[in-house]
Amino acid sequence: PLSPQAISQLLSRYPHLKTVCDELLKDYPPAVEAGHSRMLFDGRVMLHYRFMDVLTALTDSYLDVDCWYLDGFSPAKNPQMWSAELFEKIAQNSHKNTTCSTYSAAGQVKRNLQAAGFTVKKVSGYGRKREMLVAAFDSDRQQAAVKPAFKFKDRPWFSLPKKVKPDTKQAVVIGAGIAGLTMAYALVQRGWQVTVIDKHGEVARETSSNPSVVVYPRLSVNNDVDMAFYTSAYCYALSVFRKLQQTAEDRFWLDDGLLQLMDSERITKIIEKFQLNHDYVAIDSETGNGQVYVDYASAGVLIPGILCREIKKSCGKNLTIVKAQVKTIRYVNNRWQCFSADRLIAEAPQLIVANGTAINDIGLPLRFPVETVRGQIVTLNANSASGQIKKTLNASAHITPAINAKHYLGATYNRNSNETGVNGDDTRALLDAVNRLYPGIFTENDYSDAWVGFRATARDRVPIVGALPDVAFFKREYADLFNGNTVRDYRPAEYSSGLYVSAAHGSRGFTSTFLSAEIIAALIEATPLPVSKAVMDYLAPSRFIVNDLKVR
Repeated sequence: PLSPQAISQLLSRYPHLKTVCDELLKDYPPAVEAGHSRMLFDGRVMLHYRFMDVLTALTDSYLDVDCWYLDGFSPAKNPQMWSAELFEKIAQNSHKNTTCSTYSAAGQVKRNLQAAGFTVKKVSGYGRKREMLVAAFDSDRQQAAVKPAFKFKDRPWFSLPKKVKPDTKQAVVIGAGIAGLTMAYALVQRGWQVTVIDKHGEVARETSSNPSVVVYPRLSVNNDVDMAFYTSAYCYALSVFRKLQQTAEDRFWLDDGLLQLMDSERITKIIEKFQLNHDYVAIDSETGNGQVYVDYASAGVLIPGILCREIKKSCGKNLTIVKAQVKTIRYVNNRWQCFSADRLIAEAPQLIVANGTAINDIGLPLRFPVETVRGQIVTLNANSASGQIKKTLNASAHITPAINAKHYLGATYNRNSNETGVNGDDTRALLDAVNRLYPGIFTENDYSDAWVGFRATARDRVPIVGALPDVAFFKREYADLFNGNTVRDYRPAEYSSGLYVSAAHGSRGFTSTFLSAEIIAALIEATPLPVSKAVMDYLAPSRFIVNDLKVR
């Protein structure tokens, strides 16, 4: 992709576009292969970047593009940009009123546009260009391309919800942790009125009350979809941190970088496979035993309490937080109603469930395989020797630089404990871990405090994000999935109207929830999705019922 410097230089010839250029560049995405979404001009423009091959970007996407501008140099110099396969993907992402224009007037471009269903004509070009092409999509072809039914290989159970524009911009969110708060933030940025219901009546009181969180890329060499989601999520989260930090009185995002101890062969494969640049991931130094320290220059330490207060403040009067515990939900007259016993707490056409470990406690039609993982963090007082820790180090444990004279040491993972109090064995294990990393710097006398929280994690370790399936429809329509029926026709999935879930973000919640909220907001508003269809399938709440039907 073009660098910010190149864009600035190119647009410097047009002084009247300086304000637009400045707005574009102040939150320009990093040069990392991923989908990147940015909201500009106080929410009036949503820009979706796809830093990847164009065929990859458009495959399994359904963007409903109004107008295409095709600029890929001449077909002779860049044949992949003008392939027949690519034009089929353009048609897949078009609708009956879609138009197209291109500086090119080559016969190959004209023929491929026509083959994909466009009516094409030549018009006068610009400057020294004598002719160019304009086109309009053939609505009859578009209607004929709509599948009335699907086969097993099409995975109809992962078809997206029907696009329905909401009549009113009102929503209720259950849970005021980071998942619920980012959901409110995403909708408020779009002009919505949001009511958040939480049993504490305040933001970030349970797992999101963590005193510090390390935020850094999640890398995978064997799971490309996971890599795609977390890369986009990480980059998007950082953009929100920077935006909110500009107006915050207190610093909550300490982007001083992070070092992680990793297997040398594994990180080398990841860097080569995904062509990661040094600004994003770099090998810092070797340890001599097959491991290396990996440097994430853009990573850092987050203070969740301050961040959550800033998100709440930015939502202003569009956000109302109600103190109550939701016991049950009902769908009445096209509105979701939330009850505490028999008392109606709040209602709206759109309901998003983001209450972490309590996701199965409100009577959802689908029970999710979510478990709680206990985590403990220790706070250490800074001392004369600990100043040598300049950057967060993540190995068997992570230790932060001093933040207001405190170091944060964490975190434990225990799936077999409901202990809410501080565990002495966990504290000693963390101290032992930091002393292996930095021998002799800390002693038990430096112990200041400890924090305990419980992360919500799905059985497959993937967040649960998206529209809630119509369970009765799934059990009826897809009852024979365990047979792998390749002959019969299936109907596309149906969903509970206006009901969504953002949960099970585990220890990466302060990375994944911001993009997850954007995904749900796009589903609600029937606008282009910020991630690929493959990522949507990966996160889909319906994956559990589908898996159960397949192995019955």
